[in-house]
Amino acid sequence: MFDAIIIGGRCAGSATALQLARKGHKVLVVDRSTFPSDVISTHFLWPHGTSYLNRWGLLDRVLAQTPSHTEIHLVNDGIPLAGTVPVELLRQYFQQLHGDDTGVVQRYASVRRLVLDKLLVDAAVEAGAEVREGFVVEELISEGDQVVGIRGRTRQGARVEERARVVVGADGRHSFVARTLKLPKYDERLKCTFAYWSYFSGFSLGTAHMHRRGRVSIAVVPTNFNQNMTLVFGPSEWFESFRRDVAGNFQRALDFVSPEIGERVRTQGKREERFYGTVDQAAFLRPLFGPGWVLVGDAGSSKDQCTATGMTHAFRDAELVSAALDAGLSGRQPLDVALKQYESRRRSQSAAAYYDYVCTQAEMRPLRHDELQLFVVLRSNQEETNRFIATHGDIAPLSEFFQASNLMLLSDAAKESSRDYAVFADFEATSRMYQQNLFAA
Repeated sequence: MFDAIIIGGRCAGSATALQLARKGHKVLVVDRSTFPSDVISTHFLWPHGTSYLNRWGLLDRVLAQTPSHTEIHLVNDGIPLAGTVPVELLRQYFQQLHGDDTGVVQRYASVRRLVLDKLLVDAAVEAGAEVREGFVVEELISEGDQVVGIRGRTRQGARVEERARVVVGADGRHSFVARTLKLPKYDERLKCTFAYWSYFSGFSLGTAHMHRRGRVSIAVVPTNFNQNMTLVFGPSEWFESFRRDVAGNFQRALDFVSPEIGERVRTQGKREERFYGTVDQAAFLRPLFGPGWVLVGDAGSSKDQCTATGMTHAFRDAELVSAALDAGLSGRQPLDVALKQYESRRRSQSAAAYYDYVCTQAEMRPLRHDELQLFVVLRSNQEETNRFIATHGDIAPLSEFFQASNLMLLSDAAKESSRDYAVFADFEATSRMYQQNLFAA
């Protein structure tokens, strides 16, 4: 009998196992994959993501193999912003969510999943968890309405049965646990982005760059193996047009959004791997817990990749759910009460607002005149630029930055001319042009 069986050994699963095992619980992790192995992922960590790794004593291991930086560059229709996340906002985030702000760092990092997931699995084993790789879960065992274990097959083909006080579904947006329990999806948002990316060597931009023009965005972020994760994304309705000529349209998008970056990739970059792509990014929520089971990470809530918060949110879930499970399994609270508190933190008003924000961003509509004017205003106010970046990455609440009084103060505080930005020259004509499919034949 295990205290917890965790189905899925990647970001959310191994991080949960690591913390439960460190608290003395008997944990089994099963995953159909073997490690190291890759998986579709933006693999970007915001500063609260690297802070979680630091809190768990793993950040040095990651940074020994992975470049990191403290500043990020955002460019919207030619209006550039650069900044970092203020440490006081990071401390507030951890205090409000976890009651503890130890380990806060201001670093961004883009770590490949074949590096990160292996590191997390190894750390979970070091902490005392049992990990079975290449294990296929075929059935959940239930007694009445209570989930009590799993049946599955090892990579050698042996069929086994294991039981636990709780089964954790950390098995992604297509969760076997959720499908088996027939858990409904709700608040689904079908409008999303398509994304294509690959890895290029031969040049360096130093820090993460995220640029947008009209309905297309690009990101270039330094990652492992002296390469840059180079990403293009746009509205899902343009996916079919884009995929007819992935390599050509990829370069066309880079040139359109940032001619400078397009030139660097064309003349200096060497593509080291094939192109990867997806359009399977519709957002949804699922119930988070029930008798004998709980979901973490994308299994319980999945969003579009456009703000690159997936891994950071998986770490957040892992810390929240492991604290709740520890309280319930140790007897300090009834398990259902502890998991209800986990659910309330995950489904807070602030979390719901950020879910709406990401889903709106994923529609990739052209930015409005007033939105672009806000970016112009932010150019002369570094403190508010940093707050905006923290808000965009889900570190500071949306309600604080976007409250009407704050936006009015920003507008009154700076009246920087917009004449230097081409997008304002004939804004209505530019907006109409941005609606057209850049990749249509």
